[in-house]
Amino acid sequence: MRFRFRSSVAQSGNYRPDIDGLRAIAVLSVLFFHTSIWRFTGGFVGVDIFFVISGYLITSIIAKDIVAGKFSFASFYERRMRRIFPALFFLISVCLLIAIFTFVPDDFTALAKEVLATTCFVSNFYFLRHSGSGGYFTFSSDLQTLLHTWSLAVEEQFYFLFPGLLLLLVRWKKRRTVQFLLALAIVSFALSIWLTRRHPSVAFYILPSRAWELLMGSLLALNLIPPPKLRPVRELAGIAGLALIACADFLFTSQTTFPGWSAFVPCSGACLIIYAGEEGASWASAVLSFPPLVFIGVISYSLYLWHWPLIVFARYFLIDDLGNTAKVCVICGSFLMAFLSFEFVESPFRGRDSSFSRRQVFKLSLAVSLVCLAIGLTITRTGGLPQRYDAPTRSLFVENTARRNDFPDACENVMTNPHRLTDINLCIIGPNASRKILFWGDSHVQQLYPAVNYLYDEGDLRGRGAIFAVANGCPPTENMNVPGGDFHCDAFFPLVMTRAKEQDIDTVFIGFFGWWLYDNHLICRTVNGECVTGDSVEMLRALFFAELTDQVRRLQSLGKRVIICMPFPVYDVPIPSLEIHNAVFSRFGLTRVAKKRPSPDFSEQILQVSRATGADIFDPRKSLCNRGPCIYQIDGVSIYKDDNHIAASQIGILEPNLEQVLAAPAPPLPISISPPGRQRRP
Repeated sequence: MRFRFRSSVAQSGNYRPDIDGLRAIAVLSVLFFHTSIWRFTGGFVGVDIFFVISGYLITSIIAKDIVAGKFSFASFYERRMRRIFPALFFLISVCLLIAIFTFVPDDFTALAKEVLATTCFVSNFYFLRHSGSGGYFTFSSDLQTLLHTWSLAVEEQFYFLFPGLLLLLVRWKKRRTVQFLLALAIVSFALSIWLTRRHPSVAFYILPSRAWELLMGSLLALNLIPPPKLRPVRELAGIAGLALIACADFLFTSQTTFPGWSAFVPCSGACLIIYAGEEGASWASAVLSFPPLVFIGVISYSLYLWHWPLIVFARYFLIDDLGNTAKVCVICGSFLMAFLSFEFVESPFRGRDSSFSRRQVFKLSLAVSLVCLAIGLTITRTGGLPQRYDAPTRSLFVENTARRNDFPDACENVMTNPHRLTDINLCIIGPNASRKILFWGDSHVQQLYPAVNYLYDEGDLRGRGAIFAVANGCPPTENMNVPGGDFHCDAFFPLVMTRAKEQDIDTVFIGFFGWWLYDNHLICRTVNGECVTGDSVEMLRALFFAELTDQVRRLQSLGKRVIICMPFPVYDVPIPSLEIHNAVFSRFGLTRVAKKRPSPDFSEQILQVSRATGADIFDPRKSLCNRGPCIYQIDGVSIYKDDNHIAASQIGILEPNLEQVLAAPAPPLPISISPPGRQRRP
C-alpha cells in the first residue's frame, strides 16, 4: 500500500505548489459555504477560482505542446479522462448505491436524471432548467445530489471547444492569438453582465457567460502581461490577490448579484496570485505552499466531488439543516472520502507510472459512461424502481408527497403593495350577507378557509358571510413589516382596518404565525414605511403585542367581537418529510418522532391580550391535543403540509371547535348599514 500525498505532476520542473494551495483555498471556500461554517457567506466563489486555475493550466499545457509540435487531441482528451472520469464515476456509483436503499421513487428518479445529465456533461443545463426562480441558491437545490457537477459540465464544454480554437489561432493567426482571446473574454464578460441583470440563473450556469473566467487564466498563461521580475511587484500582486478572494469569501452572500461584475473580484484575485508566483518567490506563494494547504489542493477535485452529496444525504436523513455535530461529521467524511478517492481511484490512472494505457482509458471511459446511461435510463423509465418497496409503503410515499401541496391557494396576497382596498384580494364565502366575519392574518388564517367554507355550507354559519384578508408572511399589526423591501405589511394593515370598520362586519378573527417574533431578522418596526433595524427581539415582541392590544380595543369600540387565534403546534421538521423518512427507514429501525418547537411566553402573551381586552380565544390545540400529545399524523400520513400548516384536506379536524367559537353570539349591528367595500371571490 502506498500513500503519496502529492500531486502526480510534483516531479515536473514546472510544478507550482502555490497553485495547489490556491486550489485548497477554492475548495475550502465552497466546503465552508455549503456547510455554513465560519461566515464564508461568499464561499461559492471558489468555483470561479477553479475556473481561472483550469484555464491557466490547460492553456499552459496546450500551448507548450503546440509550440513543441506534439499536440494531439487524443493525448489531450486522454489526460482529461484520466483526471475527471475515475473519481466522478466512482462518486456516481456510490451515490446510486446509497440512494437505492434510502431514496423514495420520486427522489431516485430525480437522481437518475442528474446521473444522465452528468454523464453527458450537460448537467449545467439540467440544473438551470430545474433551478426555479432563485437559481442555484434555492431551497430545492439542497436536495439535488449532483448539483455541484454543473461546474464540471462548464469546464468540459470549454475543453471540448478551446483546444481546437487555440490550435487554429496559433497556426493561422499566431500574432493575433492573444488579442483574439482577449476580445472573446471581453464579449463573454459583457454577456455575463447583461444576463446577470436579466436572467441571473442563465448567466450562472451556461458556458458563454462563464468562458471569460477560464479565458482570464488562459490569457495569463499566454503572457498577456509580462511576468513580474521585481520582488515588490510580486508581493503586491500576491497580497492584493489574497485580499480580493477574502473580500469575496466574507462579504458576498447568496443575495449578491452574481456572476457579472461581482465574479470579477475573485477571478482577479486568483489571477493576481498565479501571476505573483510566475517569476520567483513571494509571501503569498510561500503561504500557499504550506504543506497542509498543498495536500488539500492535491485532493481538491475529490473533495469537491464528495462534499456536496454527503451534505445532501445527511439532510435527507436528518430531514433538516445540519447542526454543528452533523457539519463536523460531513466535513470529516468529505476529507476521508476525498483521500480514499484520490489514493485508490484517481492516482492509479494518473502519472507516468500508471498501468493503464491510452486504449484502456478510452475503452473504460466509454464502457462506464454507457453503463451509467443505461442505469439512469432504467431508473427513469421505471419511475424510480418503486418495486423496492411494498404496496403499503408506496401508498405512504404518495399520500405524504401530496400533502406538501395540500393547501388552499385562495385569498392570499403575497408581497402585495396595495394602495387602495381594491388592490387586495378579499375573498368572500357566502352571499353578501348583512353579518360577516372578517378573517384577518397570514397563512395561518388562510389555512382555515376550507373549514370555514364547510361550516358555511353545512354548519351553523349559514346566513352569515365570511371574508378572508390574508397577507402571507405579514404580522397583522400597524407599524411592523418584514425586512427586505418586498413585503408591504404596514400598507396592508390600514386598508384591512378600513374594511373591518364597515358595519356589515360584526366579528373579526385575527391569527398569525408568531415565530417571526423570535428573530429580529424576520420582522422590523416601521417608521414612515421604512424598516428600522437594530431593535431587539424583546422590544419587537413588546411592540407587537402592544399594537395588537390597541387594534383589538379599536375594533371593540366599534361594536365588533374579536377572536384571537392561539398558535398552532409547530414542529422541528416538516411532517410529510418525516413520515416519508419513517416509511423508508423503519425497516432499519431508524424511525423518528417530531418534536414541538417550544414557545415559552408566546401563548401566555396572547392570553394576556385576551384578558386585558375581553377578546375571545380560538385554540386549535383543543382539537389537535385534546387526548394527550398533539397529533401530526394519522396511520403514517401527515395531517400537516409542512412543519406549521395543517393540510387543506385535514383542516376539518378543527371544525367542531371552530364552529363552537364562531357561532357564539356577536354584538348587535348598528341600525344603519353602510355599503361594504368591494370584494372578490377567489
